[in-house]
Amino acid sequence: MIRAGLLVASLALVALSCGDSTAPALLNGTYTLVAENDQPLPSDPGAPDGCCLTLSGSVTFTGTSYDLRTSHRNKNNDITFDNSEQGTYTRQGNTLSFTRAGGGGEGFPYLLGPGTLSANEETVTLLYGDEGPGPNQIRATFRR
Repeated sequence: MIRAGLLVASLALVALSCGDSTAPALLNGTYTLVAENDQPLPSDPGAPDGCCLTLSGSVTFTGTSYDLRTSHRNKNNDITFDNSEQGTYTRQGNTLSFTRAGGGGEGFPYLLGPGTLSANEETVTLLYGDEGPGPNQIRATFRR
């Protein structure tokens, strides 16, 4: 009887020491922009009427923060410009939600919709642009 009690107590202690293993891990690292709307970079997600090419970009995750940066070139006057946005994110499973805290640039605001993280955590897909969440947003693919 004492052995059974010790076994139960030992199992309870092991279970308590494990913590919440179902909580998704925070992301850390940089993902490079490789495509917009399935077009490899440089891309014009607004083609044929778009004004600007996306030349490069990245999103960096550190703890609960994100830093999104892209570089663009205006097709009409060849002027290049950068965009950036920083803020916090939350993760539920493979879905990422964003809260903007700052950023700047000469181009369009990102207006991020929910993002998706691949099962192997090697690809992040973000939706941005076009006045906020909706069917006309740009689908940006980032890879580690």
